[in-house]
Amino acid sequence: MKLLIFILMMTVSVCAVAKPRKLFCAYTNAKIVVPIAERHSSFDKNRHCSVSCMLALRCNDTEVLVAGYLKEFQNVFGPGDADENDIIANKYGISIVRNNRADNDRECLQQCDVRYR
Repeated sequence: MKLLIFILMMTVSVCAVAKPRKLFCAYTNAKIVVPIAERHSSFDKNRHCSVSCMLALRCNDTEVLVAGYLKEFQNVFGPGDADENDIIANKYGISIVRNNRADNDRECLQQCDVRYR
């Protein structure tokens, strides 16, 4: 499983290099939204969903997805556990914004609570 995630992450990271300005948006805003998600819920999947949703409000959804993959890539080699369900939660958070079900951070948190409580 880790090898599959590694290959996927390498593919995604090649795309990320082509648009570093986009990743900068997600990186900068992650410093704002991660603490909000951490205060709101202790459940990992809820946090992934919430962070991705709040980032998608601020940044391009593709760059948010790439940032999520890069986070899981970091977990492959770092102290965390790479988990494909984290990516699913990230995609769900992005879909909340794509489907116009959240216009602000509070609505992102509420929508992710419905799915991941």
